Amino acid sequence: MRLDGFRLDVALAAQNELVVLFGPSGAGKSLTLQAIAGTMQPDAGRILIDGQAVYDSAQQLNLSPQVRRVGYVPQHYALFPHLTAGGNIGFGLRHRPRREQEQKVKELLALFGLQGLEHRRPRELSGGQQQRVALARALAVEPRLLLLDEPFAALDVTLRESLRQELVQIQAQAKITVLVVTHDLTDAFALGQRVIIYDAGRVIQQGPREEVFFHPATRRVAELVGTGNILPAVVERSDEETLWVRWQENLIAVALTALAPGTPVYLCIRPTQILFVRPDRPSSRDQENVLPGRIVNERMERETYTLHWQLDTSQAPYDLEITLPGYVYHRLLLDTEKRIMVKLRRQALHVVPVEP
Repeated sequence: MRLDGFRLDVALAAQNELVVLFGPSGAGKSLTLQAIAGTMQPDAGRILIDGQAVYDSAQQLNLSPQVRRVGYVPQHYALFPHLTAGGNIGFGLRHRPRREQEQKVKELLALFGLQGLEHRRPRELSGGQQQRVALARALAVEPRLLLLDEPFAALDVTLRESLRQELVQIQAQAKITVLVVTHDLTDAFALGQRVIIYDAGRVIQQGPREEVFFHPATRRVAELVGTGNILPAVVERSDEETLWVRWQENLIAVALTALAPGTPVYLCIRPTQILFVRPDRPSSRDQENVLPGRIVNERMERETYTLHWQLDTSQAPYDLEITLPGYVYHRLLLDTEKRIMVKLRRQALHVVPVEP
């Protein structure tokens, strides 16, 4: 698909799961939903829903959005301002018997906690209530697929957290495939049973959430998923169970990967996965990947601390970014003691070869 010089060329599949399309703004995520929903026609390709082709350029097939049985919630929900909440939810049921319409709307009002609001118009509803109405309207027609474009973008943090949980429960109850577009890292991690990473109109990695977030395939994926620490290093050697990587002047043990000595790599570890070694317990503990240094900068965010830590031998402003809960910060007396060793667990480290 080409649009104003932008090319979208992606391939993906999903089945009875909650899948997050994640990436920066302008990467092509919303265009993908529009193509699946039928509101945007691709230049070429094929789209199947439940094994049925709804678009196939080779066969000159392009089913209308109404025939595709797709629930689509665009950004800002697109509720009909002249209809009540109940009227919006039942809009797609107009051709069914009135009693059936009323029963379905009643069930969805209860499912989304909207009882008592059915006669209010969108302008009389809060952002969270509008979002619930939009979701209920999309589910009313019993779609084969539910598409949500930035569903939480306009909501405050507390409401986002509660609605994420509701969406996960709804997907489990409805047992349908849900595709959620977001460029918010917290949404992606909280929602995605599978995550598909977009960049510049292409899918650059897809897989289970833990695999994508903790084992990025490239440096670019590592940057997009907030790996935080992407450290230039070189493979030194390997033995039966360990790949030894030299980072600055330190030899770091990593889970064995088939890479030749001398290979330039990035050593990746998320800020939440770095451990501090308490000063009163250094001698009896495993010393693998334990490094001395000091905290050179810090900031508090809600109930966590983000710290910048510098190796003793380093001339860089800092070498590692570390995030930890507030209670750990205070238990380790880090408010006063800035010299402390860190441990890079080999299970938390991931090596990405440097692309040519």
